[in-house]
Amino acid sequence: MDKDLTKEIRNALNHWLAAFNSNDVEAVTALYDPDIVFANQSNPIAIGISAVEKGLRKSFAVKPKLSFKEEQLIAVEGLGYAAGQYKMTGTNPQDGSTIKGAGRVVAVFRKNNAGEWKLVFDMDNRPPDVII
Repeated sequence: MDKDLTKEIRNALNHWLAAFNSNDVEAVTALYDPDIVFANQSNPIAIGISAVEKGLRKSFAVKPKLSFKEEQLIAVEGLGYAAGQYKMTGTNPQDGSTIKGAGRVVAVFRKNNAGEWKLVFDMDNRPPDVII
């Protein structure tokens, strides 16, 4: 495992988290590989940036804030992933109540021809040991 590559993956993940927490759809989708696959426990699989963008717009209605606790990060030339726990809070736009969520996520990054790390696979679930 290359420490410089793991640092690059960690930086790519942190950029994605910052874009997500700003609720900026364009900033988030700019960090996706064109072949992005998003699979989570609550929605059908979304393949491609336009499909994922539709889900983001819906999700951002609650102004989510996301945190990530790394459990594993591995990188090799051109490919890397971060796995860990996430926590999310948001606000129900209809009644102002707090929305909470938590689970485990695996985010896979692929380096493109321009040397940029792009998110190519994002899968989350809510196992019993991390749900709130």
